[in-house]
Amino acid sequence: MNGPTLRVVGSLEEFPSAPEELTVFLAGGMRNCPDWRQEAIESLAGQWRRAGADRPVTVFSPSRVVPGRAFSQELVRWEHDALRSCDVVLFWFPRGNEKAPEQPIALYELGVAAGTFKTIAVGAEPGYVRREDLRAQLRLIRPGLPVREDLTATAGDVVQALLRTEKALGGAYSAAATLQAV
Repeated sequence: MNGPTLRVVGSLEEFPSAPEELTVFLAGGMRNCPDWRQEAIESLAGQWRRAGADRPVTVFSPSRVVPGRAFSQELVRWEHDALRSCDVVLFWFPRGNEKAPEQPIALYELGVAAGTFKTIAVGAEPGYVRREDLRAQLRLIRPGLPVREDLTATAGDVVQALLRTEKALGGAYSAAATLQAV
């Protein structure tokens, strides 16, 4: 065995149908900031492999640049459905440019996710203009949830959450397999 697989599903691509796959959504800055998603994917893949996990992981990696398509309600729906269906959401807020550093859609998505039982990991690069606001708000709604300063540490929080999910699912799948055998 070559270890667990990590596959990436981009905007408007079909969601996986395998129930044994764990899923992560990459939420965060998309415009007016550096493209951080590939670094996040590489960090997740390396940390997941080093953790010795068995389950495959699918990463939903949205992009505002969708070849052949203009921004549409279809893209908004895809992101909404991926956010709702994933096991863990990685939120990353990189420093933006001076004209538009806030990343309002990502802030909205974080507010929605933080107000639910959704498992989230949050990071904000030093210099992100709303970093202290993020920390203050999360202390109120998710006390104890760290806001990491680097993407690797944020990915590490995701891996730890996936490992907890994998462990919980392992018992559920073992029980289901036993029931099917009876």
